[in-house]
Amino acid sequence: MVNFGSSRFTRSIEDVTLSISNYIAKTRNPNLNYHAEELIEEAPQSIKFHLFDPSACKHRPSQKNNEESSYMKFPRSSSIIGNFNEVSSHSGRYSVQEFPELIDMEISELQYSKALGKCGEEHTEDIASIYESLTSSSGNTYASLKDVLLDELLIVISTSKEEREIRASVSTLTTIISRNKSVIEDIKKKGLRLCDLASALKQNVHEAAILIYLINPSPIDIKTLELLPVLVEIVCTSRSHENTQESLLMTPHTASLMIIEELVTSFDYATNNMHLAAISSPQVLNGLLEVARNDNLEHFFSLTTILIKCMQFDAQCRKYVSQFTPLAPFIHLLQTENTRAKCMALEFFHEILCIPRSSAISLLQRIHQEGSKNIMKILMLCAHQLQPDHQLLAANILLQLDTLNSPHKSLFREEAVHMLLRALASEESSEQILSASILSNLAGTYAWSGEPYTAAWLLRKTGLTSPYHQNIIRNFNWLDQSLQDSGTDLWCSKISKCVLSVGDNVYHTLERGLRSKTKKVSRDCLVTISWLGCQISKSPDSLRDSASEIILSGIEQFLHPGKDLEERLLACLCIYNYATGKGKQKLIHFSEGVKQSLRRLSNVTWMADELHRVADFLLPNISRISCVHTQILEAGCNFNIAVCSLIYYKGLLCSGYSDGSIKVWDIRGHSASLVWDIKKHNKSVTCFSLSELSDSLLSGSADKTIRVWKMIKRKLECVEVIALKEPIYRLHAHDKTIFAITESQGIKLVNESRIVRDIFKGKHSKCIAGAQGKLYIGCTDSSIQEYSSTYGREVEIKPPTRCWRKQSKPIHSVVAYRDWLYCASKKVEGTTTKEWKKTGKSKFSILIDKGDDVVDMEVVEDFIYLISNSSANNIQIWLRGGPKKLGRISAGSKITSLLAANDIILCGTETGLIKVCPTHLIPPLQIFLLDMTLTSP
Repeated sequence: MVNFGSSRFTRSIEDVTLSISNYIAKTRNPNLNYHAEELIEEAPQSIKFHLFDPSACKHRPSQKNNEESSYMKFPRSSSIIGNFNEVSSHSGRYSVQEFPELIDMEISELQYSKALGKCGEEHTEDIASIYESLTSSSGNTYASLKDVLLDELLIVISTSKEEREIRASVSTLTTIISRNKSVIEDIKKKGLRLCDLASALKQNVHEAAILIYLINPSPIDIKTLELLPVLVEIVCTSRSHENTQESLLMTPHTASLMIIEELVTSFDYATNNMHLAAISSPQVLNGLLEVARNDNLEHFFSLTTILIKCMQFDAQCRKYVSQFTPLAPFIHLLQTENTRAKCMALEFFHEILCIPRSSAISLLQRIHQEGSKNIMKILMLCAHQLQPDHQLLAANILLQLDTLNSPHKSLFREEAVHMLLRALASEESSEQILSASILSNLAGTYAWSGEPYTAAWLLRKTGLTSPYHQNIIRNFNWLDQSLQDSGTDLWCSKISKCVLSVGDNVYHTLERGLRSKTKKVSRDCLVTISWLGCQISKSPDSLRDSASEIILSGIEQFLHPGKDLEERLLACLCIYNYATGKGKQKLIHFSEGVKQSLRRLSNVTWMADELHRVADFLLPNISRISCVHTQILEAGCNFNIAVCSLIYYKGLLCSGYSDGSIKVWDIRGHSASLVWDIKKHNKSVTCFSLSELSDSLLSGSADKTIRVWKMIKRKLECVEVIALKEPIYRLHAHDKTIFAITESQGIKLVNESRIVRDIFKGKHSKCIAGAQGKLYIGCTDSSIQEYSSTYGREVEIKPPTRCWRKQSKPIHSVVAYRDWLYCASKKVEGTTTKEWKKTGKSKFSILIDKGDDVVDMEVVEDFIYLISNSSANNIQIWLRGGPKKLGRISAGSKITSLLAANDIILCGTETGLIKVCPTHLIPPLQIFLLDMTLTSP
């Protein structure tokens, strides 16, 4: 409430009057000069009059009379310029409407800033009241006065060097806007510059944040001004939202949060992350979490979004927020009648629970304790009243809380499970995807990054330990501590019982989900069936038999070549658990294709090997090789640079090129997309290797360097460069040691301290392979050398060829597969390592055309793939069980690299293309066509 009789208000009016006087003196308008003295005297009194007595507006003169009054002489009455109380008695006679019109104002010449500087912050309410009064009056005079006020406020903001003046102007503008939002458009038209507000904000005028938010600049404009540090300071400084005028639309604190929310959500992935990196320190997070103790809903909406984004950005942020966030305020949001508040709280709890299982259990206990007994009823109401997606989030939290605290069957549990299953069975894709995702991770765990690690936790149960095979699967950190969490198994057992208590409807719904055309839904259903299987294997035979009857036929499809290795291994786990004990008789009913798939996976996991042995026992027929190779895609385009090396790392295909670049591809089904194109090496990237101990990728180059790469925040980053004195052609890593083949004789051994020494000094090495802690080196003299990493022992297991004619028979490729060792030169030979050591002779041999050489080779369960000098455009396909050539695959140009992975053969060419050819199972009746279909024209 403004006291119109106060001396402070009178001074505000006098300041305005002084401005008008200055304006008149500068405009030299003869008409205005004629009545200048009267205008000066009358103006403040008239404004007082109107503010004091709004009823004066009822007695406005006509437009004609108003125009005439422009040149009328007002009486100099002592009652008008004297005591305000006396003036108020004449309210019906004089009003703001009678004030003369100011024509052709030159606003930029009006010197109002000095008067404003004298006002100070306490005058902002009075000046805002004057502006409000002028707004409610009609006529050009009053519109001009409004412009005077706005222009002078803007001039001060843009030109003044005094913090007090700037603060007073910003506060006044903010107060005016708080009373009338339409003023924002007037201010924009007058050219309020964002850079001036940014400058004010950086001068500690925190109210400028409100103006910045209200004028609604584009996110790009905000980003250009680099305001994030000062906005963070406002949010994290408690005094920034103290002593704020109650009349304002919002506080500087709230406005800053809303602008920060824009900065972390409105840009591309990289830019958003750049902004998130600036606010992800413990100090800033601590300041943000202090905001959570404030009961302002506007704070919470922006704060919740920011905290969710921070958790998604960085594992340490998620860890910090989960440990130090006060949960009571977010639980209180669930109890409000505000729908948006409930939704934001559910999104927050859903995100904060995406942490390793033991930590999630502790957090659930805190939610239950701080939410009291009503928390279950509140979540149940949310599950019934909100929109479908948020109903599922409520059902997820409800089910987990009930599992944690209620060992017996309950209404909450049943309703939550039924809600998730109904959504999974629905035709609404978004509901189906969310429900499948929730179900797949109910029993498992997450990494601190928020990545679901339930599938990784299950894959470890299958016996997947080979780094080579682990890296074919998507981006899991297999060294992550969440995979060692002992609490996950116990939690899986408890929640599996809760879900299975609903009955067979669970498996019927999941079986339909397996057949979904949405790949993510079918995969998540497979994961859910897999963790339920861990409990079903311990259940009574009747329950296990019922479940296996429903789902095993749908599981079979995931075993076959062409599916992701992750899916194939999970399918194997399902068959193992659901067909356990007497149930293994069900393997009899599986197709021949299932048996073949189990055989091919037997080198990947002991589980597949055991199932294949059982199937072989139950179906003792001779296995037939019934598959065909078909090219399904090409990665890249004609770069005219050769693909020199290929490897899988973190589920992505890495290719090294002759120009020194490394291109990273995401191969999904029949499509390939380029994820990164990295140019760090100066010359050809000749080879790759995986380091199991450090979970890193090594690249070797002709530029004489080895680079160590790691996946950091979902991006491939070079973390180390190891310089050697010669170009590098082959690499292998074991434990903390790196082995490199260079131009000179011997092998370069690089230890943990990066000290280089030579082994096999008398041998010129060509190729290298490793298995079970042993290193096998193929040499130019056709010998094979073995090196024990454990004991540092050098042994020759295959001597050089002795012939009266000194023929050059260098070994171009060595492959260790199971307990066999294969080598390729002018012929392909293979036998067990023990036999090599004992006799130095092979049990298996493939003869190549005279004068030809095998330059590269890959070995899988059924096939051996060869590239020869004379036919460098083709991949020859031979049976591994016997020296029989099945056919060939044409690459269209010279093949420069070769890789076999998950029943897929990949080759890089000299033109820069990568050809991908999986093996497909074919019906038994078509087996007689095998040779024909394998051979390309």
